[in-house]
Amino acid sequence: MVNQGFFTTIGCKLNQAETAQISENFLIDGLIDKVSTNLSDPYIIFVNTCAVTTKAAAKSRHAVSKLAREYPEAIVIAAGCLAQHDPESLANINNVDYVLGTNERFSTDWWIGKPQNRIIAVDDLNKGCNKHLSPGISNRSRRFLKIQDGCEQGCYYCIIPQLRGKSRSVPKDHILRSACELIESGTQEIVLTGVRIGSWGNDLSNSDNLTNLLEALTAIPGNFRVRLGSIEPWELNQKLIEQVLYNDKVCPHLHVPFQHTESEILTRMGRPDLSTALVLLLDAKRENPHIAIGTDLIVGYPGETEENNSSLIKKISDFPLAYIHIFSFSRRPGTKASKLTGKISDNIIKERAALLNIIGKEKKRAFQQANINRELSVIPENYKSGSSWIQAVSDNYLKIRIKPCEIKTGKLLRVKTLWDDKYGLIGIINRSESIT
Repeated sequence: MVNQGFFTTIGCKLNQAETAQISENFLIDGLIDKVSTNLSDPYIIFVNTCAVTTKAAAKSRHAVSKLAREYPEAIVIAAGCLAQHDPESLANINNVDYVLGTNERFSTDWWIGKPQNRIIAVDDLNKGCNKHLSPGISNRSRRFLKIQDGCEQGCYYCIIPQLRGKSRSVPKDHILRSACELIESGTQEIVLTGVRIGSWGNDLSNSDNLTNLLEALTAIPGNFRVRLGSIEPWELNQKLIEQVLYNDKVCPHLHVPFQHTESEILTRMGRPDLSTALVLLLDAKRENPHIAIGTDLIVGYPGETEENNSSLIKKISDFPLAYIHIFSFSRRPGTKASKLTGKISDNIIKERAALLNIIGKEKKRAFQQANINRELSVIPENYKSGSSWIQAVSDNYLKIRIKPCEIKTGKLLRVKTLWDDKYGLIGIINRSESIT
């Protein structure tokens, strides 16, 4: 009989990257014989949970409860951020066998098969970062490579420091070894991920930083590209931006979470002023008008006045963004923001979020249109047999649909963009100048 493992993830891209590593660890250590993509007679069910918001925590508990109820004979493991934050809420679910914290999920030292009594393993967060993110088990062309974990910035609305501990960097040699393995296995885009990748190297004994890491990664031979995950505004600098602008192997894409534009609100969030970052980003946009700059915004933060909101809307309207992710503020127990006065009503939050969503859609469409009739480097993916289109992702983070033809998904290609619609850009392959 083949012991199958089913792995599912709630939450962010970092969680997804970690789930891939964990499933590989289970295979290497012999806990399972195969990773299954469906729930066909699972021996192990592993749920990598999220707790960044109350909604994410509720979604995680629901997923664990549903799977444990429907597959009582399976070994059910609830792990990750919610397990670290509130292990008892998961341990109290019937048929859950293991509850593993942020660090413990990467080990298999706790394993004894199906235990008689529920096992809870949740320990100190700051014992170190898992050192090596393996290439995993799939042959996906775009893979996440974890380079860092944790954060001690202490933004007032954020519970992540309680879930993941202080910032810890994966050593450069481990990252480079993982990258080489990914490239050798066919990966053509490596997405650097972590809680705060801009802090990479700060805790290491040498003078390494994210810029140096990019230089080392892109010196590896091969046809591939590197994409940066989210970078905090205060961790931008001219040398890092030059890598994004001028290094052919680095995608022209920066995701910089502003959260707000007003200094008064940023102070109430426990975040530094944004002005220096805005100047750097505007300079980058002038240098390369086709670079994608995206951001996150929190709407309805306690104390946000009509004047604050009006100023935010004006500045965001005037700024050359490619896309915006809008988050409505919700109080997260255990954070400083949960105790702030100046609560904004739900109706006002919805109105403000709706207006920013309209602005975001307009900016996304404008960025698409600015990229019509251009040749872009893309990776085709997500093709289903019989489908009319193959979806691809460009180096500057545009979704482009191309007609199926004699190409392999997962290979870097050059595509000429022709027109756009509400779903993204339409393009055709330039066969004479394919990258691979």
